[in-house]
Amino acid sequence: MGIYFLLGLVAVLAALLVSCGEERPAAAEEEDFEINRRYQRGPVDLRIAISKKEITIAERVKMLIETRVREGYQVNLPGFGEKLEEFGIVDYSTPTPELQEDGVVVARRFYELEPFLSGDYRIPPMTVSFWQEGDTLQHTLQSDTILVRVMSILPQDLSELEIQDITGPVSLPASYRRLLIISAAGVLALALVVFFILRRRRREREVPPLRAHEIAFLRLERLLAEGLIDQKRYGEFTARVADILRFYIEDRFGLMAPERTTEEFIEEAGEGLPVDEKQKGILRDFLIHCDLVKFAALEPSADNVKDTFDTCRDFIDVTKMEEVKEEAA
Repeated sequence: MGIYFLLGLVAVLAALLVSCGEERPAAAEEEDFEINRRYQRGPVDLRIAISKKEITIAERVKMLIETRVREGYQVNLPGFGEKLEEFGIVDYSTPTPELQEDGVVVARRFYELEPFLSGDYRIPPMTVSFWQEGDTLQHTLQSDTILVRVMSILPQDLSELEIQDITGPVSLPASYRRLLIISAAGVLALALVVFFILRRRRREREVPPLRAHEIAFLRLERLLAEGLIDQKRYGEFTARVADILRFYIEDRFGLMAPERTTEEFIEEAGEGLPVDEKQKGILRDFLIHCDLVKFAALEPSADNVKDTFDTCRDFIDVTKMEEVKEEAA
């Protein structure tokens, strides 16, 4: 009896190990996508899945196009260029089709999409064509429009805060006499100052001061809202983005980026900027390109402008994570 019991136990353990190694069922894959649309016509089943319903302009969204077709039929997935309506296509992959035990062929294509501006993005209807092997007559199956909302980077309560525009350096008082007068007035008003400070502490706790990356993101959004891209003022837009990144670096790392030439700043950043070499290389190429636009009258294209904006936003986003960790510590 003991031998049979041990053999049975081994068999149960082997079955458990096999079941643990099996792939996740298709239904579980849908948990990774907030939007799942299915369409069916004849022998073809079409699925369009989107990872998120709402994202910010600092995020990307994944899209899956999947077809299931009975054996004996062929199907063509829709193709796109570098863009899908308002979305830019960052990357895509097409795994090898799978033949399931029931004779159904499953084909998938994954896309990684990136927004440019905030707003409601519409993924247009997609059409797949299919036909029976040996037959030249083609049929089509079409999806409907899918809506993805791209929101502002900052929370709504912060987006309404006023930030003064970038200004030049402030000069020192003309004489010590004026400084002494101001100091004396400050001493006389000390009681009032203390009173107002205590009164404002509660408000400061409710609305914390903006951090460097929040200020930079807010400036980027306000720059987009000015409509320079729609007016094709690409050179001015590029120069403004460069200024925003330089002031962010000064606020974030304490480097005097706005007052330095690009050569001086690159030399200083090589020693004092706490980012990896890849990020330093991206920053160097970014600043050199912006200098060519600003000083060498290089006329950027619409794609150049998008790349410039994305580089600035991505650099802020990467270094923002480190900033948040430092404050949490």
